[in-house]
Amino acid sequence: MKKSILILLAFVTAIAVAGCGKQKDVTVQNPALQDGQKENVTQQPADTTKDTLEKFKLLTSQAKDAGEVIQYLDSNLPKVTPEQADQLFLELEKFYDRYLPSLNDNFRAMLSKPGTMQKMNEEIGYPMNINNIKDDDTLKQWLLDQQAGGLALGNTEGEFFWKIDYKALQKYGKYASNDIKSYITLKTEETEQSYISDGAIAISREELGNRILKAEYYLVENPDGLKNKDVLKIYKDYLNAYLTDYRYEAIDDKTLKLLPVVKKSYQKFVSDHPESKTTILVKKYLEVIEKNKDVIYEKGTDSIQGPLKADIQSFWDSIDLKVDSLFVS
Repeated sequence: MKKSILILLAFVTAIAVAGCGKQKDVTVQNPALQDGQKENVTQQPADTTKDTLEKFKLLTSQAKDAGEVIQYLDSNLPKVTPEQADQLFLELEKFYDRYLPSLNDNFRAMLSKPGTMQKMNEEIGYPMNINNIKDDDTLKQWLLDQQAGGLALGNTEGEFFWKIDYKALQKYGKYASNDIKSYITLKTEETEQSYISDGAIAISREELGNRILKAEYYLVENPDGLKNKDVLKIYKDYLNAYLTDYRYEAIDDKTLKLLPVVKKSYQKFVSDHPESKTTILVKKYLEVIEKNKDVIYEKGTDSIQGPLKADIQSFWDSIDLKVDSLFVS
């Protein structure tokens, strides 16, 4: 009996010891920091957007085609601030400035090969559509690759060339500041339809006037804009064509007077936009025209049209300076 009790006690003791060794769920806490001791925190990677511009500059200095440059922007622009997006866009333009001359040299060499120019002329159509190219997948794919790089195919007097496709780049406007967004809009219009062709205005004078106003809006809203100098040049080019390009359908060949339809377009501009800075210049020009009773040119001796009337010439020569007085501080 005594022996049985001892065995039972030994068994109970073994169970108790085993129970004491059982693990419990615990919450691990870091030990309290001692005075002067710094917390050892794992450092997170630095903000990658801070390095995006430098990485992009390196890429554009080494890129062999525009497609990889565009792919980088497509991936990274959504991650950056508007200010950073502006800088990336400026670098993109610089890349194109370096890239396009050699690209167009290569393009001209391609077009010099037998049959290539003929295929382009016969198949690409107007408006130009690369997908119209048939039976030459190499040429077609090469053209599509350039297009994917943010470039547009142009043609002047039968010569094909590549230019920046600002319409395609409008997708970046939502990431940029209003400064760059407005600039892209201005450039898009010119990419889609040049204001001048074959030395004469290629759009209506009214449409040209609207483009002038859009350029003026940029200059007024962004006096220190990133593209201020570029837009000022665009404005001057537009204004000079608007006021002085009389190659077609502007001058009466017999009287050498400005046609009424052109003069009325100036008067309408002044009436419709009384607060515009451009209106100041157009009004002054109208005063000179009226002073000369609408006559723009002197009668020539060997030809119907002679030189400009003296004060008309004087006004034309002063247009750039007058523009600077309004927009350059």
